[in-house]
Amino acid sequence: MIPLIVDYIKEQTKIHNQNNVTRSKAYLNFYEKHPEIKWSFLASMVSRNAGWNMTDLQTEPYVQFLSEDRRKSLYLTYESINWYIFQDAYPQLLIYQLSMEKNTPLFFLLKHFYVSSFIEQEWYRFYREKNKERLLYAQIINEQNIIELPIMEHQPYKNKIFRSLTFQTQNIVDYNAVLLPTENGQLYGEFVSHFLNVSRRIAIGKKIANILFYPYLYPRFLSFARRVAISGSRKEYEQFTEEKLIHSNPLKDFYRNTQHHMTDYKGDWSSYTKIKKKWWKEENIEQIVPINSEFYQKRKWLKQLSTIKSSIKHESVEKS
Repeated sequence: MIPLIVDYIKEQTKIHNQNNVTRSKAYLNFYEKHPEIKWSFLASMVSRNAGWNMTDLQTEPYVQFLSEDRRKSLYLTYESINWYIFQDAYPQLLIYQLSMEKNTPLFFLLKHFYVSSFIEQEWYRFYREKNKERLLYAQIINEQNIIELPIMEHQPYKNKIFRSLTFQTQNIVDYNAVLLPTENGQLYGEFVSHFLNVSRRIAIGKKIANILFYPYLYPRFLSFARRVAISGSRKEYEQFTEEKLIHSNPLKDFYRNTQHHMTDYKGDWSSYTKIKKKWWKEENIEQIVPINSEFYQKRKWLKQLSTIKSSIKHESVEKS
């Protein structure tokens, strides 16, 4: 019986981990069935943002700034991080669902998927105590740690992407933001910097979660998630905003499904990493306000810089 269950979970994970759109949909569909697992909604919205970042790479500013090889490398970085997290997280969700159906905890099955002992213990704890906030934070802690060695510290990514001038520049000026859109055109969220630091990534994840589940905003975010089809294009939310700055097509127009040659990392990060107390602390947010103005101002700067670079390149070609 156990081999059949394990094979089924592996098959479902493979089906839903084909690309950014299938991942985002799978997380949201699971949340609709199990709203007590708050991380699944958070994961869907963060995954949507990854899709927008991927299609950004095919828009004019990035085409002007970056070579095709660099843009491909950035795409593969976004894709690999999100693919890897899904490989780890989706079996957890399905095993929880199965546990609820059978009315007994089946988290011992997580060992078949090389899930950390840390999160396995947290699932047992959640099954007993039903502490939704603790599980949310535990999942944020786990998923940011599982990508640390296989991706963040992996030499090809570290040398080619994370140490590149482009990535460092994005860190400095906070061009990247995780956006939480609404159907009235307001964008909430958090600008992302110091991405290489695992504690910083965890803190950002908790901040985004706090905004996402803020009582008066949560229904708006959920309505957007339910009513707006996932395509990987920023048109998903720009149809509601006054600004129409980022013109990108759906993800499927630019990228075929990526064949990942990365083998499953079978190490348990929690066996050699000390769990820091600050990872469990709530991230206080002074005020939650829309970030439309700041986000689009930075995008306008990026567009202006790309225009200048294009002009310089054009002049150089003419002189030659």
